[in-house]
Amino acid sequence: MQWRLIEQSPYSAAMNMAIDHAIYESVANGREQPTIRFYKWLNNSVSIGAYQNSKEINLDACKKHSIDVVRRMTGGRAVFHDKMDFTYSVIAPIRVFSYSIKNAYMEICRCIMKTLSDLGIKSALENKNDIIVNGKKISGNASKAMDKGVYLQHGTLIYDIDYEAMPMVLNVPEELVMEKVTSLLQYRKVSQQKAYDTLKNNFTEGKEIKIEELSKYELMRAEDLAKARYNAITLPTGTLLRSKGACYIERGG
Repeated sequence: MQWRLIEQSPYSAAMNMAIDHAIYESVANGREQPTIRFYKWLNNSVSIGAYQNSKEINLDACKKHSIDVVRRMTGGRAVFHDKMDFTYSVIAPIRVFSYSIKNAYMEICRCIMKTLSDLGIKSALENKNDIIVNGKKISGNASKAMDKGVYLQHGTLIYDIDYEAMPMVLNVPEELVMEKVTSLLQYRKVSQQKAYDTLKNNFTEGKEIKIEELSKYELMRAEDLAKARYNAITLPTGTLLRSKGACYIERGG
């Protein structure tokens, strides 16, 4: 089976989630091959879970510090996405993973764990979606088994940590972030390019890969979705915080 690879590019928070959604539709309707996509965030951003109460994060602080906010199509809790972090999505028919969501999760998370190993960092998978180094989270992942038998999984590999912004917007103490979260740079002084190349090699190993751009349909569809579905979060005051353009920590987790 041939896979499509979409190389890393930065987008706004709303567009990043809208593009994942548009790719899902393309794969589900048979217009595109199973797809691996890497992406960055134009601005520091927060994505909140599909069913999470937006009041659990500090939306006023996000607005004050120009941090974009978007609601994901997947579950879980708030994720802080630093502009330096790496984010991926894998979208494919579940049959590719022997019709098993567990197999899909394990296979994709192993790509991240192998990347860390290649960079000299030993990691483990905990709580089904957290990749841990020495008891601290370095990668959070979320998935959704969607219509027409299509599986979507996306996640973040933390490159560096902003210990000022992350606690502030996620409404957690700085000490908790320092206790629970880590990053590549805390273990290896590896360049962005080397880290990305290693990540890409592990996600594509053993697959027949064709490097492509987003289709014109996907871009148009994503632009529509960004405006209609992913572009605004309601503030506690009732006003709207609009996205202009990860680390992941759960309360009590």
